[in-house]
Amino acid sequence: MLRKAASLSKYGVAAIQLREKQMPAGELLRLALDIRKKVNRKVTKIIVNDRIDIAMLAGLSGVHSVTDGISADYIRKFCRGMISGKSVHSLKEALHAEKAGYDYVLYGPVFRTPAKVKYGKPQGLRKLNEVCSRIEIPVIAVGGINPARAKKCIDAGAHGVAAIRDLFNTSNIKAKLSEYKIALGEL
Repeated sequence: MLRKAASLSKYGVAAIQLREKQMPAGELLRLALDIRKKVNRKVTKIIVNDRIDIAMLAGLSGVHSVTDGISADYIRKFCRGMISGKSVHSLKEALHAEKAGYDYVLYGPVFRTPAKVKYGKPQGLRKLNEVCSRIEIPVIAVGGINPARAKKCIDAGAHGVAAIRDLFNTSNIKAKLSEYKIALGEL
């Protein structure tokens, strides 16, 4: 994990999200501190899921709230200067997240992905475009992202994409990110 995070940062990834839902607090804090040491924080933000305590103690860039997670009010209150994001799966949820004061939304799954099959059909590019055109805060597309699909998401109005499986299952981060740079023009 540490080598992947360092490589992602080295090659220009804008943010890394720590999504370790089952990891004990002490272990997650050590991981966050270790990742913070390994990444170039001028290039790469480090955001943790629903753990204000970890974000504060490790001096991270922000807190990401899952579907029933921490409110933007609490993140702003306790994590001054940090960014806040929210996972959303519909236009209604995206509008609510914007109104609640989150800085960005993570929308998806846009495409089929093995991790989300049990939740139903993917949202698709048309719904992604609808969300992007109706809210002012950045929309980050997630779910089944690869370089070709990333370009389609940007064309649909997304501010950016979150690639999880595609980046963490590759043995050559540099080559994989080069594919994304070719498709997107930048990271």
